[in-house]
Amino acid sequence: MSEERRVLKGIPASPGIAIGRAFIYNRRFAAINQRSIPADGVEAEILRFRTAVDEALDDLTRLQRRIAVDFDQDVGKIFRAHQAVLEDPEVVDVTIVRIRRELTNAEYIFDDVMRGWIANYSSIENPFFRERTADFEDVHYRVLAKLTGSSQSGIEATDGEIVLVAHSLSPSDTAELDRDAVCGFITDAGGQTSHTAIVARGLAVPAVVGTNIATQAISDGMMIIIDGNSGMVHLDPDADTIGRYRETKSQLSVLEHELQELHDLPAETRDGRRIELSANIELPAELEDALNHGADGIGLYRTEFLYLVRNELPSEEDQTRTYQRIARRMAPNHVIIRTLDLGADKMPKQMPDEANPALGQRGIRLCLDRPEMFKVQLRAILRAGADGNVSLMFPMISGLQELRRAKALFEEARNELLEDGVPVDQSMPVGIMVEIPSAALTAYDLAKEVDFFSIGTNDLIQYTVAADRGNPSIASLYNPCHPAVLRLVASVIDAAHDNDIWVGVCGAMAAHPLAACILLGLGVDELSMSPIDIPEIKSLIRSADYQELKTITREALDLSTSEEIMRFLKPHQPKTELDVSDMMRI
Repeated sequence: MSEERRVLKGIPASPGIAIGRAFIYNRRFAAINQRSIPADGVEAEILRFRTAVDEALDDLTRLQRRIAVDFDQDVGKIFRAHQAVLEDPEVVDVTIVRIRRELTNAEYIFDDVMRGWIANYSSIENPFFRERTADFEDVHYRVLAKLTGSSQSGIEATDGEIVLVAHSLSPSDTAELDRDAVCGFITDAGGQTSHTAIVARGLAVPAVVGTNIATQAISDGMMIIIDGNSGMVHLDPDADTIGRYRETKSQLSVLEHELQELHDLPAETRDGRRIELSANIELPAELEDALNHGADGIGLYRTEFLYLVRNELPSEEDQTRTYQRIARRMAPNHVIIRTLDLGADKMPKQMPDEANPALGQRGIRLCLDRPEMFKVQLRAILRAGADGNVSLMFPMISGLQELRRAKALFEEARNELLEDGVPVDQSMPVGIMVEIPSAALTAYDLAKEVDFFSIGTNDLIQYTVAADRGNPSIASLYNPCHPAVLRLVASVIDAAHDNDIWVGVCGAMAAHPLAACILLGLGVDELSMSPIDIPEIKSLIRSADYQELKTITREALDLSTSEEIMRFLKPHQPKTELDVSDMMRI
């Protein structure tokens, strides 16, 4: 195998490192034979089918409850979507009608019905629907296993520490993995927002999805390294590579203990500048991770998960309960809840396909186009923030007009609740994500009408340099040290402070040591990142001199290229013994 073929690049679905032997998982049944059913045996065949469906529903209910108890109630709701498939007349009733009409065995008819659904979903360009194919496949195989008396999964029969390799894994496959045997998984299909990826992150199983060719390139027993942080998969690595990754895992484990010494210390520079270090989270269960790593608060709670785990829009009550759980667990520390930032391509059923979802009906645009849906979320956030430690943040704001429309709906939602006698925080802070160049360039105007900024550097870089951060062929263009990016960030920070509001950064720049030094020098007030990155960045801040970084960083803004800026700044990066970032970039 060539050096190029020894590494696969996929989508990082769940962070962590896994090292083990490959186990190729093929969830297939033998060919489903067609059998004729006598007319007087039709009702018995239908009863057999209904029994299989009921047993599958019972299994899913038990799985949902187990995940809710052992891990997270909201993750457990993913399996409610599976139950909905088996309660859909287009699946169950159509199968029964065809059994009667065609006088054919239940498994043959059900198999044919489900293959039709799966083919339809697989062919849709909309990523939301494509990523739900695994949900249909799970229901398909679960009922067939009941009808044929087969085992649905062979995963539980494996021995030793293995890396599971599959074309796709269903969410229930993932939830039922034997963690003593399976240390991670790789799939050909899938995306970062698929139910399978969400479950993997929730259960802390390292995973890379969307490799396209893993099942073709990997053979049973091959040694595999999964880097769930970068999306890299090493095939049959040499001893040196295995050694480096094993050392990294070992060092990270040791550092976890050492970093705890920083837990209760402030993120304060040697010359006394204090920075808030907050956590970005997606799942309520990640709160404990944030607290364990010393987060000062939640700088970004992504609410999209609530919309991705069900086939219908989440209710106001469902959202309120989830947001309240987070706010109360973090109290008195702050929680910033970002309103829905999905594109039309991720919304269930209601929205048409778009040629370019990243530049289409996304974030605040989608919400303003669907004001009633938006107000349900706004009311839930207001109710959850009644105790005073919740802030609200609008994503994808491009200018003042959008902001004013969003704030008007926020005021409507607040007034409705007050009229109904529902307690709310009447002074809840409202801020925006600054992640579009037009917002950065009009930051002075926007700052006059909000309580804070949070700079979303991931999208800001992408839109500024016109380079898709997920496209490896132009990855070199996506550089946080591009002078245009840094000048935009500096102007946003200046605009915020000139208008007496605070400004944070919640993109990947916040967790990159050199970039964090730049942001610190530019005067940012808060950095928000994955919980695991907080101790290292705290150590770096405590080693830094703010006035020195301020002087050096402002000089760097006059340089002309990313390379010049990095060369100039690197010698001034504070020295810290806690070099986690280099380990994770082997």
